[in-house]
Amino acid sequence: MFFLIMTPSSNIQKGQDGRYRWVYEVRLLKNYAILWEVYWAFSITAVICFLLVGCIGFCSDGIDGLKDMIPSPKVLLIIVGAVLLAGALGYFLYAAISGWKYVVRFTMDDKELVHEQMPRQAKKAQVVSTLTVLAGLLARRPGVAGAGMLAARTTMVTSFSGVKKIKAVRRSNLIKVNETLSRNQVYVDEQDFDFVYQFICQHCPNAKIV
Repeated sequence: MFFLIMTPSSNIQKGQDGRYRWVYEVRLLKNYAILWEVYWAFSITAVICFLLVGCIGFCSDGIDGLKDMIPSPKVLLIIVGAVLLAGALGYFLYAAISGWKYVVRFTMDDKELVHEQMPRQAKKAQVVSTLTVLAGLLARRPGVAGAGMLAARTTMVTSFSGVKKIKAVRRSNLIKVNETLSRNQVYVDEQDFDFVYQFICQHCPNAKIV
């Protein structure tokens, strides 16, 4: 793929170490990309739990045990509804505690990209995630606990050599950079969107660009 040579605006600073740095503020009541990631975390955790329970049932009683573990359509709808409600409540609780914004700092060079919450917000996120994990464990709901542990990650490092998929979502000023087991969300102002997007694409040799 051919890319134009671009330069960033003054919003992105290049240090003497050759790394690019910028800060972005996500307004949580206007940009719901983080909420969809919460639902993704819930879904992945729920699928893993169902697979584990299914394996236990199959090992115990074979096919009959596996069938007993499969919920009815009514129960399945209730579970899905509960997950959607829990995800939304958790998201708006986090948004309220964070002052309705998510402030993140990015650091990028030829090999990797680092996504970091600003220190004050990171402490708030750690408190919220701890409460979520405890609530999930006490209620014996591993899906809630799993989402809480995901929220506790206030720093994410993505190695460009391991990136499998890149997707631009311009309406949200978002570039999704996905590895096999992790998904990084890169936010950047509109005037620098093309620069960051092309830089990432150029340095991810194994990625599918969609």
